[in-house]
This record gives sequence, structure tokens and C-alpha cells, in this order.
Amino acid sequence: MESFVGSRDMEVRGRTTGSIGNVIILENPDPAGRELYVKAPLMPDWLRTGSQNVRLIVRAIRESETSLITAELLGAVAEPSIASWEAKQAEEVRKVEEKKKAEAAKRQGSISSRGGVSPRVPNVTSQVLASRAGSRALAPEVQALVPTYAGFIQKQNKRISEAKSYQIAQTVLEFSVYFGVDARLIMALLMAESNFNPNAVSRAGARGLGQLMPGTAAGLGVGNSFNIEQNLYGTAKLLRGHLENYTSKTGDSFRGLVLALAAYNAGSGAVRRHGGVPPYRETQNYVRKVVENYRRLTGAD
Repeated sequence: MESFVGSRDMEVRGRTTGSIGNVIILENPDPAGRELYVKAPLMPDWLRTGSQNVRLIVRAIRESETSLITAELLGAVAEPSIASWEAKQAEEVRKVEEKKKAEAAKRQGSISSRGGVSPRVPNVTSQVLASRAGSRALAPEVQALVPTYAGFIQKQNKRISEAKSYQIAQTVLEFSVYFGVDARLIMALLMAESNFNPNAVSRAGARGLGQLMPGTAAGLGVGNSFNIEQNLYGTAKLLRGHLENYTSKTGDSFRGLVLALAAYNAGSGAVRRHGGVPPYRETQNYVRKVVENYRRLTGAD
């Protein structure tokens, strides 16, 4: 409040020290600071009694940087009651998040042992956690799957180092849970796009693991498509968007998957213009390949 100029409605949290007529006095925690005086023509009776912690909605006006602030009360509540309400809201949010995690866990699939990966991924309530250091961590039961996924990647592409395969596996699992996309589907797509080569570049200029075009990558917030984490973030985010869009439009999960893969390869505009999978040999072969990979990884074949 000491820095703005103009008029602003804001929340003020503080402690009252009393009132003078229809003016509330709020103490300033800075010993050198001025008390704040809030005009309250319709002051609630409870605000007139003693010192208490409160939250106020005020309309503050400051005409210039050298002017004093004038403030008028718009609403008030005692801190204990609002803190209790916020705790209830936080609990509701937690329940919603837990429900989302449980639904994501159901979508979290397994990769078939045919490709060297364990036949079943446990049904877990794992999630990507933002640590204090800004890194991500998986629940232990999902973290334990990283070596198995890494082994599969190395079998598919023997040129990928063990360290790189572990990094790709870790990141695939993280963004699988984060975006609610089956890890097996992401793996099937990466097999078709780059065969897990983080440095792959197509003739058209698509780059990295998920073969993101520069314009698409920029729109997804990916600054470096050769960076494993950035590329997989963009890949999973783009795939999730297409899946939601086409599954919603068709009302059919498999049809939605087919159109999502077609859009990933040829663009949503091409899918829209042709009313389905475009009649491009490359796109049709691509969709067929990813679906076949996916079926194999899920043990459907």
C-alpha cells in the first residue's frame, strides 16, 4: 500500500488498535510506519471493541506518491473465522486433487513384457511433486519402474546411453502422470517419432524426441526442443490437448485417439479440412504405426 498511486480495492490483513468515531485504526507492523486509518460509515459493532486481528476489504486512494492514503471500508471479517473458512476450502481443493490423481492413476498403464518391460504397472496414486529445489519426484512405486522403462528404451535404440535412457524414462513417467496420459501411449508415439533419439531432426525440421516443429514448440512454451525435459513436456501437453479435443467431439475413446494422432502428425487444421484422418500416406502410416506400438505395449496383441 506504500507504493501505489490511484484507486484500488484490496484486502488488508492486520490488527486493530481501536476506533475513533467511524474510523478504524490499524497498526503498522513497521515501527517507523504510519498507522492506517480506514473510514467506516457503517462500522460493525464487533470492530469497535478492543484490539483484534482482522481482514478488511478497503477502497484505497492515493492521489500522488507524496499524498497520504485514504481508505474506506467495504467489508470486514475477523481473522479466526476467515482462517477457518480457508482451511475448509483448502480441504475441498485437496479432495478434488486426490480424485484427479486417482483418475490419472487408473489411466496409468503398463508396458508389455514383450518389449522387455514389466507386464504390469501397479495401480498407484502417484503424482508429479514440485520440490523446493524446483525438481520433480515420483511416488516410490512409480519411481521403481524407471529402470524397466529405461531398459526398454535401450533395447529399442542401442545408441542411447544408459544415462539418457534413464532420463527419458523418468521424464516420460513424470509427464504421463502430470498430464494424465498413458505412459505406454507416450512411449509408442516416441518410438514412431524419433525412436527415442533426443537429437533427431526430420527433413521438415521437426526436432527432438517428440519431433516438435519450431512453431508448435514455441506455442507450447518449449524453448529448446533438443532438451529432453522440455521436449517431453511439449509432447505430452500437445498429445493431451488433442486427446481431450477429439475424444470430446467424437464421444469415442478409440476414434478420439486416432484423430489425436492424426492431428499430432499433420495438424488439427488438416484433420478439420478432411473431416478425419487426412489422406496423406505419411499420416495414415504414422497413425497405424503408433496404434500398433500402443497395442503391443499394452499386451493387446
